[in-house]
Amino acid sequence: MKALILAAGLGSRLAPLTDDRPKALVPVNGQPILLRQIENLTENGVTDISVVTGYRGEMIEAALAQTCPAVHIIHNREYASTNNMYSAWLGREAVRGGGFLMMNADVFYDASVVRALLAFPEENAIVTDIGTYLEESMKVTVKDGRIDRISKTVTEREALGASIDVYKFSEAGGKAFFAKCEEYILTRGDRGKWSEVALNDILDTVAFAPCPLDGRWMEIDDLEDLKRAGRIFA
Repeated sequence: MKALILAAGLGSRLAPLTDDRPKALVPVNGQPILLRQIENLTENGVTDISVVTGYRGEMIEAALAQTCPAVHIIHNREYASTNNMYSAWLGREAVRGGGFLMMNADVFYDASVVRALLAFPEENAIVTDIGTYLEESMKVTVKDGRIDRISKTVTEREALGASIDVYKFSEAGGKAFFAKCEEYILTRGDRGKWSEVALNDILDTVAFAPCPLDGRWMEIDDLEDLKRAGRIFA
């Protein structure tokens, strides 16, 4: 199993902390978000890891050279004018040839999340905090046991729960996902979409299941989120 971490974003809502560092290196209780994610993966035997960098990518490269030199770096030079679908598409070759995990580098979570996802029997899955509704998060809906929608605009009445932005793809699921990304980026010339837009578009042809969350998590978008994460993971 391989892993693709999307870490190109500006993180402007975390200013001034992100004035001099990328969002992925902002620490929670002293541990940078990205390094926690890599630790979670390696603890569960996932060692073929690629990180897509962007804003202040040289800082991520330097941090990984010291702590995780085997991690593969892919740089999104267009980070300021693209969204994470474009970053995911840039990483397509790194995860070709098998199943993989994909995650955004602004989520701090326990290693048990990865352990549960790897053990989950369905080969395409979205880690879901079932019963939780958060305005800022992607939410999922389910029909006949499979996810039929992922979007921020899902209503509380419709939602099964919140996605924590950690995904598992089979080889076939990954091919369908990247083909849809390519349609947006190359055919439509749209490089500003979230990766979940492409994922949502393939849900009618690729079966994804909600993997119940096992552990703690916090998506860190702003300074209040960071404070809350510090308390949750104290």
